[in-house]
Amino acid sequence: MLVAIVGGSGAGKTSVAMKIKEHFGKSADILSMDDYYKNLEPGVDPREFNFDSPKAFDFELFVDHLKALKTGKEIQTPIYSMVTYRRESGISKSFFPRPLILVEGILVLYNKELRKLFDFSVYIDAPADERLIRRIERDTRERGRSIESIITQYRKFVAPAFKTFIEPQKYFCDIVLPDGVQNTVGLKVIINAIENMLKSNR
Repeated sequence: MLVAIVGGSGAGKTSVAMKIKEHFGKSADILSMDDYYKNLEPGVDPREFNFDSPKAFDFELFVDHLKALKTGKEIQTPIYSMVTYRRESGISKSFFPRPLILVEGILVLYNKELRKLFDFSVYIDAPADERLIRRIERDTRERGRSIESIITQYRKFVAPAFKTFIEPQKYFCDIVLPDGVQNTVGLKVIINAIENMLKSNR
């Protein structure tokens, strides 16, 4: 069973996926769309590149891997570095099929071909200021970026891409979850729905 977890950068997708995985234990695993970024071309300044645009992702490989998992096959996921903006050369990670695979990312439901692959989908709705704060916290801590560069990129690329590409996916989702993991009632509804679907699949 493939479950899509979609939302803007900093919305709390990973936290929600981790909570669901925690509930289902070894029956579940998480696949991140962030591993499917394309290599940044030599000479391109990452500050001038829109990482929230569909052009930034290798959709062909992403779709192939989801189809393989859907048929119970193991895949080798690329390992993408957010420091070098390239895939780690010659290194991949084995990802084994499980009864429940949670696929999280900003454009997981971007096109019709992707949407057909999922059994259930959740959109994480978070206020713009909260998403920006989380992005600043993450990028300063994990990627060594300055607050000024994060805000500049947010205004130039992230906010427009959210309106154009990311937010419209909300209307293709089965459930919209406001406030992510803080919404314990909504999260419980989602977990119950997944449990029932897994029982039906068995």
